[in-house]
Amino acid sequence: MPRGVELARQDSLVVSQHGPGGQAVYDLARVLVPQGSVPVLVAYRAPLVPALVPQLRRRLLELDEDLRLRASAGRGLPVPRIPMIVTDSASAGVISACEREDVALVDLRGTLLLRSEGIFVRVVGQTPVQRRSRAPVFHGKGCRLVRTLLTAPEQIRTARELSEQAQTSYAYTHGVLTQLEQDGYLVRASRNTGFRVRDAVGLLRAWVESGEKTAVAAEGFHAPSTMPETLRSGYKALEEQGIHCIFTLASGLLPEERFVSGLPHGLYLTGSIEPVVQALELRRLTPHNFWVLRPEVAAETGVGGVYSSPRALPHGPGVSLPQLAVDFQHSGGRGKEQAEALVERFARDLPL
Repeated sequence: MPRGVELARQDSLVVSQHGPGGQAVYDLARVLVPQGSVPVLVAYRAPLVPALVPQLRRRLLELDEDLRLRASAGRGLPVPRIPMIVTDSASAGVISACEREDVALVDLRGTLLLRSEGIFVRVVGQTPVQRRSRAPVFHGKGCRLVRTLLTAPEQIRTARELSEQAQTSYAYTHGVLTQLEQDGYLVRASRNTGFRVRDAVGLLRAWVESGEKTAVAAEGFHAPSTMPETLRSGYKALEEQGIHCIFTLASGLLPEERFVSGLPHGLYLTGSIEPVVQALELRRLTPHNFWVLRPEVAAETGVGGVYSSPRALPHGPGVSLPQLAVDFQHSGGRGKEQAEALVERFARDLPL
């Protein structure tokens, strides 16, 4: 805000709406200036384009009218609130639209437009705003970089090296790494040096809690036996046929890593499902205790995907510990407890 001006929030309103999220949040606030204060009703929208300004103005005026009618209770309407939009960086077109529609405006560059009785403020901010990369992080190609980083968090690697290791373009890799750096998960000594994971546990937790699943499809089966001997013989039969698969969920745990009971078993599969059904004697019956997962396209690889950095288990290869924690997060039941236990184990195993 410009010097001598303050935006003081008084209350927040959650209003149902159609579309993503099902609700919108508005703030009741006051703009404090040397000449006095102006009550405003604030909507947040970033990015903001000029065409949205009239729509937001109408919505704010309708909401303010509704609030005034409900609050009056026969005692006269309270002072109307000025419609205000808060955004990240207002373009010249947005500023013109707000002036034309008589809408107050604030952005992170220091812009303030406000017109009320006896008060007129027009400041166009020039402070640069650091824009965040929009590259996806916890799914698609971005997740290949996250897996690569968590495999050896103590290593210092350049964006070029990481792009080669994860087989992603340099521009895309740099965008993801910059975003992770801004979030505090990565650090580098200078702009010309490599990246190192600063908060590996925080990065893994962010992945676990992101809601992003690696499996795009899952088919449930009943396995008559999930003993290590059965899994080992089944995997050996699949390996002889050239079937590409890797264990996850309870099948991906070492005995000392099991934290809760009743966990489902499973594996990631590339190719036909029938050889797996035959090798492990799976039946399409309930209750399901074995899941065959299909990884998203970008994760169906040994280069930063589910097949990368496999763990050696007594019965065959298993997904990496970070991937295992993510899979348990979405497995239902007590899977989230097991996921948290794996995150804690990951933290204990980190190099000093």
